[in-house]
Amino acid sequence: MSRFGRFVVGGTVNTAACHGLFLVLSWSVPVAVAYSIAYFTGIALAYLINTTFVFRTRVTLASAVRFPGVYLVAYPVGLVVLTLLTGAGVPKWLAMPVVIAVNVPVTFALTRWVMTGGARHREPASRPEGAVGAYERSGIR
Repeated sequence: MSRFGRFVVGGTVNTAACHGLFLVLSWSVPVAVAYSIAYFTGIALAYLINTTFVFRTRVTLASAVRFPGVYLVAYPVGLVVLTLLTGAGVPKWLAMPVVIAVNVPVTFALTRWVMTGGARHREPASRPEGAVGAYERSGIR
């Protein structure tokens, strides 16, 4: 699975977990408190998912400090898109999926930059199980 695919899967898991946390907390604390706890838990969980599963990098203090900045950029991007769409008459229920569609690649690019230190590392192409290249077949060592 590509990094972007892992990013989508990880984001889906994170969103579901944080939504569940919000629902459980909202039964016993004010919704603003539940939302805040779930939101900040989501940032921490997203950091762990992105380091260990998506980009497979080490957890470092530098990337942990930079990571919340991804959300400081993604939030206004989403807000501008949402404002433009709803201002143009697009229904709110339809505008939000567009905001998500815009923000996923923005968030992916920013997260990749944070996790890789700005370098655009390409993943090695994977071969099908049992595939052998010409070098390996030649027997030359």
